[in-house]
Amino acid sequence: MTKVAFIGAGKIGQTIAFNVIMGGYVDEAIIYDIIPELPEKFEHELRHALASRKLKTEVLGTNNIDDVSGSDIVVITAGKPRKPGMSRRDLFVDNAKIMIDLADKIAKKNRGAIYIMVANPVDMMASVFMKYSGEYTISTGDQVETMRMRSYLAKKLKVPVYDINGYVGGEHGEDAVVLWSTVTVKGKPFTEEMGVSKSEVEDYVKKIPGEIIRVMGGTTWGPGTIIEEIVRAIALNENKVMSIAFPHKYEDEVIHVSEPVVVGKTIGPSLEPLLDEKDRWHLMASIKDFYSVYKENLKQLEESISAK
Repeated sequence: MTKVAFIGAGKIGQTIAFNVIMGGYVDEAIIYDIIPELPEKFEHELRHALASRKLKTEVLGTNNIDDVSGSDIVVITAGKPRKPGMSRRDLFVDNAKIMIDLADKIAKKNRGAIYIMVANPVDMMASVFMKYSGEYTISTGDQVETMRMRSYLAKKLKVPVYDINGYVGGEHGEDAVVLWSTVTVKGKPFTEEMGVSKSEVEDYVKKIPGEIIRVMGGTTWGPGTIIEEIVRAIALNENKVMSIAFPHKYEDEVIHVSEPVVVGKTIGPSLEPLLDEKDRWHLMASIKDFYSVYKENLKQLEESISAK
């Protein structure tokens, strides 16, 4: 029996929940949001879709946070969305306050669950939630960037996307780095002689989210599908290698930075020791940069809380 809770029923929350529930591998699903009637009406929509697919998943949409209990997996999308012109880090203080509140309200009723953070800035929100809840938390990290990189290489090189392998690591967003020692095309290590430069691929991975947000108002379909794959890997114990951000102890904090890691009902081992020296250097640089900004943001958060 697998029970999954979805905290937040906005655009991305609905997309992830729909994909997970239609996958047919979840026995129970809880949809929670603070907007009156929204989760309840979304429940009806899901039940109509389940009837069409002849699936027996039990769904509850609720505005009552106390209904979120006994979950195996908790997916958190609640928070302010990123708007055009904003960086993910701009959202830190506002969304961190939401994470602290959720940590207080849901952790005690869902002990032992794996918490999957989706709200931006996603890696830092995972670190905040884990810090205040004491519960094991991962972030969707760079799995989305990984698929963006693979899709772009496949398009440019005119090969099926399943012939592209490789991962993106570091902090999710503008500071993510392609781990080139992992990238292969039809089983052969990538080289620029194949017809596309590394800088072109890196530029695409960094800039395409902002372009999609500018035109479409948000990134939904890509992340909603890719994040479902993370939920599936955990729920079905697939032990699949993905580039998610999991807890790293660094200095006096537990922080979240992505690297290729085996994902199932437990997370690990990491493939970081198999990377070449240059990629490992990039990951360590990401950890140091993340830590520095995270500590600065935590200070701003504490000042904001104290000012009230």
